[in-house]
Amino acid sequence: MSASRSIDSWRQVESRQGFAAYLGFLAFDCEQACSGQEAEPPTVSRWTNRTIDGLLWGWAGLLGGRLDGTDLLHEEAPDRPGWQGLAYQLDIARTISPGFNLVLADSEIEPNEVDTPRDLRRYVATLATDFARDQEECQAKIDRGQWAGDGGSWAHSTLYDWLGAWAAWVGANSPRHAQLEPVTWRSVALQLSVARIYE
Repeated sequence: MSASRSIDSWRQVESRQGFAAYLGFLAFDCEQACSGQEAEPPTVSRWTNRTIDGLLWGWAGLLGGRLDGTDLLHEEAPDRPGWQGLAYQLDIARTISPGFNLVLADSEIEPNEVDTPRDLRRYVATLATDFARDQEECQAKIDRGQWAGDGGSWAHSTLYDWLGAWAAWVGANSPRHAQLEPVTWRSVALQLSVARIYE
């Protein structure tokens, strides 16, 4: 999937490799948007969320619009997550306003506890909170004149680097990748937990 394709190329995602290519496309497009080097004039809402925690909070909002957490997911991408449904979720999450949720912020759910869209919403919020804390701790070290090392517990601090790491891991092959098929809410949580530390 080339970077010249339309931003709605989530529609072409049919497999794990297709999803990895789509993540790579998003990483490239996000880097261009964040650096102001977009090839095409940006649309009004193309990249509302340009930070990792912003995208995650936008995704949490998408996953929890209705009480059953399925409104936008079932309108456009029924019977998902699936690879295409997951790509669709990211496409929407990057353009909706992030909404910090104090209740969700302290969810403390583990990836192996995720079974439903509601659980994934809690896990995504946990990651968003953890990322924000991690960035604050690194900045506090720098402000005190301490060496922050290679950063905190997150391998990447920019959204495009994180999306690129996620793409690289999903596109690789190892025995652990067998857990990604078929796509379930839990396997999505596993992908996110690995992308947080994958370099």
